[in-house]
Amino acid sequence: MPAADPIRVILNPAAGHGAGWRRLKDLEEASRKLGIEIILDITRRPGHASELASRAARQGVKVVGVMGGDGTVGEVINGLVSSKTILGIIGIGTGNDVARSLGLPLNNPRRSLEVLLEGRVKNIDLGEAGGRYFVSVLGIGFPAEVAAEANRISRFKGSIVFFLAMYKSLLRMKPVWLELKYDGNEIEGYFTSLVVQNTPFTGGGLLIAPEAKLDDGLFDVVTVGEIRKIDLMINLPKLYRGNHLKHPRFSLVRCKSLEVRSQEKLPTMFDGDAFGSTPLEIKMRKQALRVIVEQ
Repeated sequence: MPAADPIRVILNPAAGHGAGWRRLKDLEEASRKLGIEIILDITRRPGHASELASRAARQGVKVVGVMGGDGTVGEVINGLVSSKTILGIIGIGTGNDVARSLGLPLNNPRRSLEVLLEGRVKNIDLGEAGGRYFVSVLGIGFPAEVAAEANRISRFKGSIVFFLAMYKSLLRMKPVWLELKYDGNEIEGYFTSLVVQNTPFTGGGLLIAPEAKLDDGLFDVVTVGEIRKIDLMINLPKLYRGNHLKHPRFSLVRCKSLEVRSQEKLPTMFDGDAFGSTPLEIKMRKQALRVIVEQ
């Protein structure tokens, strides 16, 4: 993209528990030094980023940058899907798992702007359920509890938030009955966690699906069966190294679609934000979004 072209950036000031506002000066300083103009759209409420992204796409904006975390990225992709607009990511959120999975800079507005100017365009897959899209993860059970808890923690910043949220959420963890249908297979039983991964990372750096790829047309579905709380606590560090799948209570399957049924309605989380509940029909949307990555 020519340096003379202005860059439209959607900023979530609440991202990273206020990092959006704190890093805005860094963004403005970087844009001056790089000699580019920033057109800033600031979100005012949940869901506003989707509206701003959709409006930009209708206006024919070529590239929309999003300055925020995974939840903000998730909102923006819901506004851009089915359009020709390209996504650029300035990751300054709590988890930054989308940026991390794409090999993009974390908490570095200047370097992120340089990538927007000099990077290449990559086609990536999206997941879709109930009319909402996700780029990184859809979670049910314990992951949804952790995401809700992380959004309530304000005293700490960064990945430590998810670490603390996991330990706090352990007190409420319980197995739930799920029926899973995927690509002609069926599984049912009691599970404490289910995550449908499109990226290898989730939860602020947990390598939950080590082999997941954003362009292979497959979900990496990780389930955790009935497991003692102390056992899960002991194994949490392994999640950061991707060694957890050796545990007998962890399981992974790859599929193009997944149906989830439960005996009770269970809250779900899309890219770290609470949205909807079971039952769900989750579908893969191949090559549904274009995003700028490093050369």
